[in-house]
Amino acid sequence: MSAEWPLHNKEDRVKYANLRERPIEELLNDVQALASMATQSEVQSIAALGARLTVELSGCIQELSGNLVIAKKQLVERLDTLTTEIAKSSTESSAHTSALVRWTIVLVVVTGIYTLITGGLLVVAVFR
Repeated sequence: MSAEWPLHNKEDRVKYANLRERPIEELLNDVQALASMATQSEVQSIAALGARLTVELSGCIQELSGNLVIAKKQLVERLDTLTTEIAKSSTESSAHTSALVRWTIVLVVVTGIYTLITGGLLVVAVFR
């Protein structure tokens, strides 16, 4: 590489520190300006590295997108299963509640009959 690499100057380091804030056109002009300081081979190597990193990043983003689609499908399937289980549980809970109400009514009736029989026996015993 050339001895006059642009990152050797402190003001250039600050300029390169905020790459996201700088327009692509400005960065492209900086790379093209390297032609005056670096050989054509060096500039092409930097451009090739940028292109290769872009391709690699694109592949990683595509893989991530695919994984997100799979995760979304799995979540939808699990939510469907959970919804079905909740509905089933709700139905079973309603059935159990109904059975509990029926047995409570039976218990109240039996308790009432027992109380009447006990009261009747008590009345017979007292007035005898």
